[in-house]
Amino acid sequence: MKTAEFEFDLDYKVMPHDPVELRGKTRDSGKMIVLDRESSKIDHAIFSSIGDYFRPGDLLVLNDSYMLSNTLWFEYGNNETLQLTVYGHEPDGTTIVELKKPEITFKRGQTLTSLDEEKLKCTLLDQQPDELWKVQFSPGDLLLPTLDQYGARLDENIHLNPTYWKEKPDAYRSVYAKKPGSLEIPSAGLHFSHELLAEISAKGVEIAYITLHVGATEILSVRHISVEEIEKHKVRSEYYEVSERTSAQLNRARGEGRRVIAVGTTVMRTLETITRETGRKGTIKPQHGWTDLYIYPGFEFNAVDVLLTNLHRPRSSHIVLTAAFAGTEFVMRSYKEIQEKGDYEFDMFGDCMLIT
Repeated sequence: MKTAEFEFDLDYKVMPHDPVELRGKTRDSGKMIVLDRESSKIDHAIFSSIGDYFRPGDLLVLNDSYMLSNTLWFEYGNNETLQLTVYGHEPDGTTIVELKKPEITFKRGQTLTSLDEEKLKCTLLDQQPDELWKVQFSPGDLLLPTLDQYGARLDENIHLNPTYWKEKPDAYRSVYAKKPGSLEIPSAGLHFSHELLAEISAKGVEIAYITLHVGATEILSVRHISVEEIEKHKVRSEYYEVSERTSAQLNRARGEGRRVIAVGTTVMRTLETITRETGRKGTIKPQHGWTDLYIYPGFEFNAVDVLLTNLHRPRSSHIVLTAAFAGTEFVMRSYKEIQEKGDYEFDMFGDCMLIT
């Protein structure tokens, strides 16, 4: 399938730089476009009405990971310094980073030292595509606390307000987030308020949690599909956890024919990863591991019946995933309607799409 099928004009003015509640609105006040796969009908709604599209007995699956700072200052050579941005971790214990010093040629084996925590070292291993490096931090268990205490937040296109980021971190997390570890925001869950979740639960919707720490798959240069044929695109590995409680909830819901609702592409990729071997009727076991699952049209879904996701950029692996789930023509028709209306917001702090 040609990547050009997922191309459209996007005005970057409709990509907010701040979470909705830091712009004077409530989390659940955003717009939501609803795609009904059975009727091929498209509705336009407000997110606070999402419970109207749920049924008693549905299992709503949420990702409880939240985003960390990603950038630290390091020293190299003769007291030279640079910013290093962490984008994701690899199954072999290494890390994917970008060195913010394009005019300098770095070499394999070179070691950098953190300016904030002198015990933290970074050794360059291999240069990667998209001007990234695979590196080894040592001691590895110092990286996350150093990021948490001293780190800044840099993003490729959405420039977060550094004051908000430090003073109001909860605005950048879902209300149910518990586990630090993501390097980008699991953004679909940002729309839920405590009150709305309580309302949904009172309707008889069951809630379950998985963890997927978002990593280098979310880098714009990685999720943007530059090859002509989407099948040739590659995503990077990300770490996930499915607890004993959640696996039991999933098994009961599937066994009773209840719908499984994935909140975000992170939940979708996790659930489809753990059912690749077992299929739709197999038993899901508690587990943890790494997934590099890339979902594109032609994919056979085993786990998810309904998907909530944000509005995505053209030629992205995320919009290709939604097309795999709802059909390319249907998804692109919905994006055409979004553009014609002209009042939707895109990307991590924007509006959303519910595919039933």
